[in-house]
Amino acid sequence: MPTYRDYLRTEEVSDARGPAGELFRRAFNHDVPDYPRHFVLVYTPPPEMEETAGRVVAYVHQTPFENVHLGGGMCVDERAYRSFPRWLFAEVRREGGLATIVTRDSLAMLGDSVAAFGHVGEPRAREADLRTGYVDTGRPHLMVVWRAPLSDAEKERILDRVEAQGPF
Repeated sequence: MPTYRDYLRTEEVSDARGPAGELFRRAFNHDVPDYPRHFVLVYTPPPEMEETAGRVVAYVHQTPFENVHLGGGMCVDERAYRSFPRWLFAEVRREGGLATIVTRDSLAMLGDSVAAFGHVGEPRAREADLRTGYVDTGRPHLMVVWRAPLSDAEKERILDRVEAQGPF
């Protein structure tokens, strides 16, 4: 029996303008950023579907900053859900949705980064980040996934540096 992983895969791309440009513009009304790192979730329909070409259904970027990453730009093609076979829709929903999948996958691809941050103001994005493993920091809009054991003092130092960046 197939799983969602047979039809949805996250890829890192060096330039997201082509694969995710239109999706990003619909979500944020401007072009996808030109700085690294870009992650796209590609849906390739099952063979029995009329549509056969793969297409990007979600995007997120993870910008390197010192020894952490700053995540942003998360967006999803909500129309994709309607094109999924019922079993795939149900499985993606169990996984937390497309935003959760692409964000969780991008975190797994970050290498030795000690933390990943999100600057989140939109409630649905916050819920996706919580499902992914982010936690609130006690600072407005700032969420984090600690990926390495750090002292409380080191966490506070990193939080101060990231917060000073402003929205990302």
